[in-house]
Amino acid sequence: MAYRIGLDRLEHIRVLYADWSTVSDEDIQEWRALWWRIYRLDTYANLASGTPYLIDDTLIDTSFNLSQTANPSHAIFLPPNSAGLAELLPAITSDPETLLDNIHNITIASMRQAGLMIRIHMLRWQAGMLSQITAVDRQLTTLRLALPPGWLNPHRNAFINESPLAHHARLITVYHLRMAQLLLSVAECSARRADDWLSAWQRVLETCQDIAGLASQWDSAYCMTVDPAITFTIFTTLIFLDLQRKCELVATDDLHSSIDHDITVLHLQLKHFGTIWTQARLLTCKVPTSFRHVW
Repeated sequence: MAYRIGLDRLEHIRVLYADWSTVSDEDIQEWRALWWRIYRLDTYANLASGTPYLIDDTLIDTSFNLSQTANPSHAIFLPPNSAGLAELLPAITSDPETLLDNIHNITIASMRQAGLMIRIHMLRWQAGMLSQITAVDRQLTTLRLALPPGWLNPHRNAFINESPLAHHARLITVYHLRMAQLLLSVAECSARRADDWLSAWQRVLETCQDIAGLASQWDSAYCMTVDPAITFTIFTTLIFLDLQRKCELVATDDLHSSIDHDITVLHLQLKHFGTIWTQARLLTCKVPTSFRHVW
């Protein structure tokens, strides 16, 4: 329906279609915001189900959200591949009004690229897979380093008077980046030789711990203000923490205790979302029974 209406090509739609010629700039902005929410939905839905994305990132002619005072000639567009995502950040950070929303868009785009690596693995296209994973991983690293200072810090930045609402909106973008890293690490495990997979498996644990660190800063009062699809990240992390806990490489009591704590924190966060959203409640019911001795 979005394609049929033309939401993917809003920048020229008033020229291409007479029906749109009388639509105001304010209404175009609302349609633009709707398009990027559909883009996010496409990402979450297909990552969760393992199906191909319906939106082709290379064929989008709708700019990111613009503030009311922004010059349309300075519109920001999604690059044809994730290698260009970091280059958008200077323009995005120059507009505080749309900063959180537009960084959300590029972290979603980064997560899409990582999810594509998982799909390639599922289709068993092994030729050149490791080099593709490495390329996407480098792009993710560049994006993380290009973000504003302190962006990845899970704590609220009181020194710049960051509001709790803005803090949680920022946390969601960090969840995206951590999920992208988790997906890449899992794909890398399958792509490496049996004697060379340990470093990738360790990265899986590191990323799960990072995600649990985000959950530890979560205030359940803000579950209604963010996209509940973030619960798929929480659920995925719980699964891999359970696998790590069962792994014979986890040999120390301290590490076992740390993993158990992370599982508890993530499960409680999932339950908070479950008090509001059916999806989260269903995911809570599907967590492995082996977790129950931890709770």
